[in-house]
Order: sequence, then C-alpha cells, then structure tokens
Amino acid sequence: MELSLIYKWILQLHSLWSILTLSLLIFTIIKCLYKLSKNKLFTALDLRIALFALIFSFFQFVIGLILYFISPNLYHWENPINEIFENKIYLFHLVEYPIYNILGILTISIGWSLFKKAKTNKKKFLRISFFYIIGSFFFFIIFYKIYI
Repeated sequence: MELSLIYKWILQLHSLWSILTLSLLIFTIIKCLYKLSKNKLFTALDLRIALFALIFSFFQFVIGLILYFISPNLYHWENPINEIFENKIYLFHLVEYPIYNILGILTISIGWSLFKKAKTNKKKFLRISFFYIIGSFFFFIIFYKIYI
C-alpha cells in the first residue's frame, strides 16, 4: 500500500476525529459551566463525560502524532532552519502543530488530575471547565489553521 494513500486516510480520520473531539470538549465545558452556575452536584455522569472528553483528546493527540510522522512535510526538516521559519506552511506543520497538540493534551490532563483532587463540587466543575477550555483552544487553533 502506498504511503500517500495511508496519509490521506489518516488525514481524513484526523479531520473527523478533531470535529468529534472539539464537539465533546465544548459539550463538557458547557455542561460543567451550567452546573457550576446552578450549584448542582457532580454526578457519575459528569465524571464519565469529562473522562470521555479526555480519552477522545488523547486519541486526537495520537492520530496527530502519527499524521506528523508520516506527513510529506516532515522531509522539510532537511532544509535550513531559517527557511523553515520564513515559510508559514513549513513553520506550522513542523513546529507549531506539534507544540499546540502537546499543549492541548497537557492542559486537559492537568485539569483532569487537579479535578480528581478537588473536594467540593464547585472546584470540580471549575477545574474541568477552565482547563478544558484552554485545551480546546489549542485544538481549535490546529483545526482552524488546517481546515478553515
């Protein structure tokens, strides 16, 4: 099987998965902010929704990592560094894309670990919503620069 065909399939999977991940993150954020404003209890369903958003984000990261290493843009690392930083397309695909991806998954993971240590419902909702907003912002930057 040709590598360009696999690249196209994974690129298509990446675009669909990023839409799914961003939708789930936005749903989680809205649900947490709503329950935070109404002073509701943190239920097992809220835990599962936040966990699924975390899992989908990790899959997004892994798909993006695979896409990065089989991308034809990876061969542009052979060019001089100043040429990479002058070309916006090379700069995004080689430098910005992995950084945004790592920062997105890192903030969501930090939010999840801080959420587990929270004692009150308000802190749980606040930590999930705050860190998931930041993480989804990084994923949205990637989505915006690639697909819009």
